[in-house]
Amino acid sequence: MRKITIVWTITLIIIVSVLTFIGFKYKEKNIDSIMEEELIKQAEKYLGLYPSLYPSLGNSARFTSEKLADEGYDAKLEDGCSGYVVVETKNTGFDYKAYIKCPNYMTKGYSQE
Repeated sequence: MRKITIVWTITLIIIVSVLTFIGFKYKEKNIDSIMEEELIKQAEKYLGLYPSLYPSLGNSARFTSEKLADEGYDAKLEDGCSGYVVVETKNTGFDYKAYIKCPNYMTKGYSQE
């Protein structure tokens, strides 16, 4: 009986350790998408107060993280990261796409313009 308890305890410790490790790796890989989502959220808040800045139908507008920060909207990007949001007007509404550039990550399609 004691051997079974020891085996189950070791098994549970291993399972918890592996799941914790996987969780940290998953979070580390998704930190970039979290920053992109936060940048979009701040751009939406900004445009909510200034609806005249929305682009006309078929056009797009670009809002940098620096401009949003100057206006008081902190996108909570990591140190060394910068980015921008492109807002396009579609027939059904607005399409937001965030682009982030960090020392170890860059969103596909990021433009230096």
